[in-house]
Amino acid sequence: MLVFVKRTVRRRGDKSYEYLSLVEAVRVDGKNTHRTLLRLGEVSELRSSGQIDRIIRALRAYAEGTWFEAGELSGKGAPSFGATAAVWSYFCRFGLDEHFSSIGDGRRSRVLSDTVFAMVANRLTFPASKRRTITEWLSSVALPTGVRPPGLDQCYRAIDTVSEARDATEARLYSQLCNLTNLDLRLVCYDITSSYFETVAVGQTRFSSLGFGYSRDHRSDRPQIVIGLLVTSDGIPIAHHVFSGNTSDVSTLPGVMEDLQARFGVGCIALVADRGLISEDNLDEVAARGFEHVLATRLYHDDEVASVLEETTSKDTSWTAVSEARCFCAEITRHNRRFVVVFSPVRYFRDRARHAILCAKVEDGLIALEARVRAGRLSDPAKIGAAANRICRDSGVGRCFRTTVRKGVFSWDFDEKARGYDEELLCGRYVITTSLDKDEVPAAQVVRYYRSLQNVEHRFRVLKDFLELRPIFHWTEDRVRGHVALCVLEATIEAVMAKDLAAAKVMDPDLPFQSMTPRRALSLLKEIRLELVSAGDHNIELVSRPSALQAKVLKALKVDTSTWDKATIA
Repeated sequence: MLVFVKRTVRRRGDKSYEYLSLVEAVRVDGKNTHRTLLRLGEVSELRSSGQIDRIIRALRAYAEGTWFEAGELSGKGAPSFGATAAVWSYFCRFGLDEHFSSIGDGRRSRVLSDTVFAMVANRLTFPASKRRTITEWLSSVALPTGVRPPGLDQCYRAIDTVSEARDATEARLYSQLCNLTNLDLRLVCYDITSSYFETVAVGQTRFSSLGFGYSRDHRSDRPQIVIGLLVTSDGIPIAHHVFSGNTSDVSTLPGVMEDLQARFGVGCIALVADRGLISEDNLDEVAARGFEHVLATRLYHDDEVASVLEETTSKDTSWTAVSEARCFCAEITRHNRRFVVVFSPVRYFRDRARHAILCAKVEDGLIALEARVRAGRLSDPAKIGAAANRICRDSGVGRCFRTTVRKGVFSWDFDEKARGYDEELLCGRYVITTSLDKDEVPAAQVVRYYRSLQNVEHRFRVLKDFLELRPIFHWTEDRVRGHVALCVLEATIEAVMAKDLAAAKVMDPDLPFQSMTPRRALSLLKEIRLELVSAGDHNIELVSRPSALQAKVLKALKVDTSTWDKATIA
């Protein structure tokens, strides 16, 4: 039986009248017709008397759907939803929800997974302290269904747990990444950075890793820690290490290689690292563990490297173009050791100009010092030597000058050998050494492998600039290590997001030849909001409609939006 409201128009003179009837569609003698069940009356009278509204109110209590009057609706807010939904998608794809739920069950903490997610989503969308995360950020976003908002104490306890579970978390991520991204561990890049503190002092017994050392943040006045990061050739972090702030670069490598083999059970891989991490002992250690290597060499105080550079000045040297890097490479074998010399014309002119500027600056300083000594304003040899050392020490070209100091006498001259080495052999050049077989990996590919170290440097920029790893305000060992572990976890999600956006060819609208970055993508998705409306005893939730670009980003990030076009009423 099909019952509906029928509208009938009748004319009386020059006026038209509308009538409403409740009718039933029936079939009589093989023909479709209508049977009137109830005549409701003339529309204007029904409307003015309020009968239509009363009929609707009476019937909506029995309706399958939910009906509201406009006067019952009131807005409750529109928190950001799209970016947190995207982060939740990756959190679940990596199995981190189940991973931290399992750890939480063992600790009788039912909110550990939700707490970790909230901290991860916050740092990827609106980096803030844990206190601001709770007091400001949580009230401005809509968490995914089922995720409970944490408290401040729960955040602090969760950071300690993340620190303790670092190995298990990285193993879980590694397993999931192998399945989701065809992770290639034949090439692993390793580099280190530092991060400084604002609230703690050296010597605190609760934080033994704190110390002073070479600061990559140019904050030698602050205590720091050293962070080592291992990433794949396409820039996805797989492991990290936290060292004492006064740890030398070279000393970190043996332990990192041992951990890599023990935890991930990798076979034969090639380790890519920069010159600051290399020593003769480390080269022996790399070979002893069965690793291949692609390493930058030290350019000074190494006679073998100097002779390799000298050999490439011959007219008979065969150079191979590496077009994407805008450079050329030449292969030299010396004492059964394979070297690849890289020459960049662009870098050559830049280095020559910079070298000339630095030499001129040092020269001006030495001339001024010589004038002071000649005028008798400085005569103590120790003070003269200290003044000359200050001029040359941090100049970057001090090796190109020779000084003579005696009581009341100071003179200087160019060291032509050192100057010629810098200008003719080093400008525009660097040297790579590798154990990879030249028949399997040509010189140009070795250069590409080495240049993949840029991915580690990019991850460090993501950690420090986008995720705001530093400055660090925590002051216990577990909490600092947990903070770093969370930031590396977030950097891993960011790296896979970048890979997905590039694969889907989502371009930045302001930079049409550049893939959209995760930072830009998440900022764009933050504009997608969950509209909250109150209607009597009911609450309505409706996701704002994504724009064409937002929809493209959501598709690239594999976010399930199948329920977003339907309002939910509770």
